[in-house]
Amino acid sequence: MSKYDVDLIGDEGPAPDEGEGEPWMTSYLDVMTLLFAFFVLLVSMSEVRTERVPVVTVQDSIGSPPGTAGPDVSASGTGIQAGILPGGTGVLPAFEAPILTTAEPSPANGPDSDTATTANDEFAERFSELEESFNELALQGVDATLGTEGLTLRIADNLLFPSGQDELMYQGMILLSQLAGFLLDYNGQISIEGHTDNVPINTARFPSNWELSTARAISVLRYLEQDGVSANRMRAVGYAETRPLQPNDSADGRAANRRVELILREP
Repeated sequence: MSKYDVDLIGDEGPAPDEGEGEPWMTSYLDVMTLLFAFFVLLVSMSEVRTERVPVVTVQDSIGSPPGTAGPDVSASGTGIQAGILPGGTGVLPAFEAPILTTAEPSPANGPDSDTATTANDEFAERFSELEESFNELALQGVDATLGTEGLTLRIADNLLFPSGQDELMYQGMILLSQLAGFLLDYNGQISIEGHTDNVPINTARFPSNWELSTARAISVLRYLEQDGVSANRMRAVGYAETRPLQPNDSADGRAANRRVELILREP
């Protein structure tokens, strides 16, 4: 063996110390120790519950009445059940869900309904006085009825027009002149509406009941305007046979349906 061989062997250095062990084992034991300590801490802070706790249900206040299916929302439906884990026991604190209510004023109560009730009372009182004032005229063939739109003055067509015509008769002019004095004291809007029965008409002047009913309403409007009632407060409408008061299967029913109505609306 030469000296060069000896030098090469000496350069390999000393053999490693087998007593030092693996370095990752120390880190692993440290992590396990921390996990164990954390688990012990959780157990010491928790309270084991063994009783069954009912599911908290939130029901919409506008839901169905008892005994019927309604739009219920359960807390368990979202994966949360009060104080319960699968199996009936758990360490979660009890969860008390709030009960949702909808606070809406009922139509019979509340400020809006009070205002509407007061307005309706004033409306009925005002038109009731108007109805009494009209009844004092004692006009034959004219009926006064208080409805939802106002005071309706209903006049049979045979008091105003010849059959199938729109020219006022003399007695119709007298009746409208008496009525005009009453209407001058009223400052609201007046809708003059012509109605017929279902018997067809087909003349050169009136091809249908639409033209006849509208022409009669216009004749009444023009006469009242001549007697001093402002045209700005009036309108003429023809309904033909579309709004009957009675069935058209009898002579009396058809006679009741042939009419002119004056609707006195809210000022």
